[in-house]
Amino acid sequence: MKQWTPLRPRLNELMFEYDLTVDDLFKRTGYPRQRIHDYISGAKANMNLATGMTFADAIGCSIEELYEWNHEERRKVKS
Repeated sequence: MKQWTPLRPRLNELMFEYDLTVDDLFKRTGYPRQRIHDYISGAKANMNLATGMTFADAIGCSIEELYEWNHEERRKVKS
C-alpha cells in the first residue's frame, strides 16, 4: 500500500502554466495578496486541504496537480 504525502504546493508553476497573476488569484479566491505571495515564495509552505482546493478550483486544475507528491510503500499490517 502506498502512502501519499504532499511535499509542496506547485502554485508558482501552475500560475505560469495557466498564465495567472497574483491579482487573478486574489480576485478568484479572496485570499490576501500577501498570503498568495507567501505560498508562492515558500514562506508559508503548509497549505491545508481547504486552501488547496480553493486554489485548485481558482486555477482550474486538480488538487493532485496543485502539489508535488511523495509516496512511500507501506507494509500491510496482518490481522
